[in-house]
Amino acid sequence: MIPAVVASTEAPALEITDRSRAKNSTGAGSSATPSVEKSSDLPNLDLLRSTAVLLVLFGHLAAFMKIRGLGDVGYFGVLLFFVHTALVLMLSMERLGLSGSKLYFVFVVRRFFRIYPLSVLAVLVGVGFSIPSAPWLGGFVWPGWQGLVSNILLIQNITHNGSVISVLWSLPFEVQMYAFLPLFFLVILRFPSLWTISLIWVSSVVIAGSEYLVRIGLGDSQFLVLRYFPCFLAGVFAWRLMAHQHRRLPNMLWGLFLLALVVLYRLEDVFRVYGPNWLEALHGKLRNDHQTWMPPSLDLVRDWALCAITGFAIPFFAQITNRLLNSITRRIAMYSYGIYICHIPVLWLCFDKLHLANSATSAIVAVFTTALVSIALYHFLEHPAIQFGKHLTTQPVTTAANA
Repeated sequence: MIPAVVASTEAPALEITDRSRAKNSTGAGSSATPSVEKSSDLPNLDLLRSTAVLLVLFGHLAAFMKIRGLGDVGYFGVLLFFVHTALVLMLSMERLGLSGSKLYFVFVVRRFFRIYPLSVLAVLVGVGFSIPSAPWLGGFVWPGWQGLVSNILLIQNITHNGSVISVLWSLPFEVQMYAFLPLFFLVILRFPSLWTISLIWVSSVVIAGSEYLVRIGLGDSQFLVLRYFPCFLAGVFAWRLMAHQHRRLPNMLWGLFLLALVVLYRLEDVFRVYGPNWLEALHGKLRNDHQTWMPPSLDLVRDWALCAITGFAIPFFAQITNRLLNSITRRIAMYSYGIYICHIPVLWLCFDKLHLANSATSAIVAVFTTALVSIALYHFLEHPAIQFGKHLTTQPVTTAANA
């Protein structure tokens, strides 16, 4: 199990793309390309992203308040982030209408300015104010100069350094996946059969599993570089399946499906730790949270399976049409990266530094402060950085559009 993620991601951070229709200039025929839909046509993805970040936020809030029963549902939120990331980025690349080196250049530059400005700020704030990585587990520990540089570059999983702010652990996996997503995009456009993406996913499972077997016992599985590749590729599979699947399931079931996945993850988590005594543990009669009844290798299988189920299911649901719900989830999705990055320092401030009246008061203040800080971060840092990245890549995109 990944330390300091007792309820923690996307997460990770994903670009909230304007999923508008674009012509395809990659050389593949239109029949081979999943159709890109407008943002207003895909509110289900906003709900998915909102669910992911709220699982992280309230999972950590429960850890601060010492509320038992949620386990590490925030970690499951990170997995949902990974699926969502790959899917929206495939849609984004499709909208660009680029291929080859131009696609890589535009994609990497835009992702750099989407991810790094806020993550670097989080690292500097965490070190500058001596904020504990996971305040509910202990105090601040100086990461060392190598650890600091690793966190700034987002390569902790390669250098085997801990994350200055616990939620940053997921970003290296996402950044490293960026090197492969354009390649997968071009390969699938060239060979659009569902068998292609199925083969890629199975291959990723074999390779990631092999890495685990080779490195077992050599260190924490947090540092397995390829561990989450199958999770990201579940989103790629969802993108490819969208070209074939005409949604049949009622949109009201999408939220229930996500809830069922969370419950399934939590039940599996309890069973994994407690085995045959899982029912007693669920009722709070057992508190042996630090031993694992099932082998750790099954954690990987669980992660891959749940992400695959999520990715496979996404295209089967009709889009949510409730305007109020869509408006709320769109706002949460827009500010989700800021929520993900800033909520640990905010929770630390409200619970450990301000000494408010009680836990309930601290929780209320922390939630509202997180909302305000994430909004400010988006408008004063995230959005300007995103626009600057787009400005740097205007020429190749404009040339492709006019071709």
